[in-house]
Amino acid sequence: MPFWIWVAWGAGFAAPLSVALICWQRQLRWRRRDDPVQNHQRADNGQPPTKDPRRVWLVAVLGNPWAWVIVALTVFCAFALWVQYMIVFSGLVQSIKATLEELELPVQTLSVDAFNEALLKCAGFAALTLVAYMLIFALLDRFRPATPAMKYVALLWGASGATFVSIYVNSYIGELLAEGASGKEIADAASAIFVAPFVEEAAKAMVLFWLVMAMRRRMCSVLQMVGLAGLSAAGFAFTENIIYYIRLYCTASLIPGIDANEYLHQIALLRGVFTSFGHPLFTMMTAFGLIIGLRQRSKLARIMCPLAGYMIASLLHMCFNGLATILDDFMPLMMIGIMMVIGVTIWLIGQMLGQRQVIAWRLDDYIRMGWLRDRDAVVYSSPMARLKLTTAGWLRGYRTGKATVRLMAGVTELAYLRNAIVNGTNDAGVVGREHELVVDVAAMRGIALDEPVGLRLIPRYRGPAAWHSFKAWRTRRSASLSAAAAKSRQERLPAWTPQQAPWGSPAHV
Repeated sequence: MPFWIWVAWGAGFAAPLSVALICWQRQLRWRRRDDPVQNHQRADNGQPPTKDPRRVWLVAVLGNPWAWVIVALTVFCAFALWVQYMIVFSGLVQSIKATLEELELPVQTLSVDAFNEALLKCAGFAALTLVAYMLIFALLDRFRPATPAMKYVALLWGASGATFVSIYVNSYIGELLAEGASGKEIADAASAIFVAPFVEEAAKAMVLFWLVMAMRRRMCSVLQMVGLAGLSAAGFAFTENIIYYIRLYCTASLIPGIDANEYLHQIALLRGVFTSFGHPLFTMMTAFGLIIGLRQRSKLARIMCPLAGYMIASLLHMCFNGLATILDDFMPLMMIGIMMVIGVTIWLIGQMLGQRQVIAWRLDDYIRMGWLRDRDAVVYSSPMARLKLTTAGWLRGYRTGKATVRLMAGVTELAYLRNAIVNGTNDAGVVGREHELVVDVAAMRGIALDEPVGLRLIPRYRGPAAWHSFKAWRTRRSASLSAAAAKSRQERLPAWTPQQAPWGSPAHV
């Protein structure tokens, strides 16, 4: 690889990190000198500082060090994808050459254009599975959803960073095993069963540990952690599926008498549908251990719970790869996986019901204080009521939809903040944040929708009023067009005077 590529990548990765360090240094200096006591208390409890309404949002984003960290991560992941592209292409060229020589067929070389065409085709099949799992995990994390930046980081790392780490580590250990094994097939099987599960699960879960260290107080529910773990795993499976698809498709397309599209459809159905639950299911185990560890007071338990979750994920992954290597039929493997998915789904439904109770109980505390409406605990603890309010709000326009979403987010954050105070996770330093949320909720009441009972999903005035407005516009437009056409005809007619008629003199003259 040329030296200038490494220099460009290093500069693109180091420059945003340098800006982030400068922003952190400025924030620390400002916090020591001018930051009020309230912001110190909020920072100790993992809460954001008070916002300056005079500050422009663009200046706030550019001064946020985490924004520059995300930029640096994006540059690193883009370079990682490009490196994987080169590795897969060069390895595929050598693999096709060896396969054709083994089959005693004319040796052919895979061109870059053919590889790119196949890459787009295989990426389309892999994207179907990715979009499906993104929708599933987005719908799962509804009560206190993770921020878009957190979801972006999890998906980006899983699709590029985790695969980049795995492809290098797996290749290196596979070469070490091949030196001591009696054959390449035995070394590949040993690497897939005993090495790849531990490496891949560690790579996928790495982003979860980063997010927890960066914003531990923001992780408040199992559903939130499961959603982030699922996005990381879905991104990893997306890139891995593309690699498997393109290897099979390109190899089959260069062998005479084989339908490459049929092979591609078969492997897409096997990996993208029947056994697609693998990576998300395994990474969920690490997420379970991590969120359980965050709730513990013991430091030993905070270390052992994530470690136990990671070991369970790796062992399940190892069993999955082992059965896939030993068994010729994938149906038993699929049935075992479906049973595990059903069990995890039932457990997640129980967790969702538990989150409903937490929100209802904690909002009831504020209702007793007189800060919220009597119906807020019932409304905002129901997923269907929240969905109805959100949909109806956006159908009534941007202003109403945005206010409804802000009201719902404020009430939910208020409930989880109260729950953290009750559990002893936060102290009295979050009182200022409580007051801010209560004031924001009261300010949104007159604009947002907050009562689903008797609420029409589609507003009544959107139908007849819009139709009458369209009819009136059409009538005005027709009248204006008619007037313009009449004026145009009048201008085209020649000037007429009684002395010189355009049709000549009367016949009797």
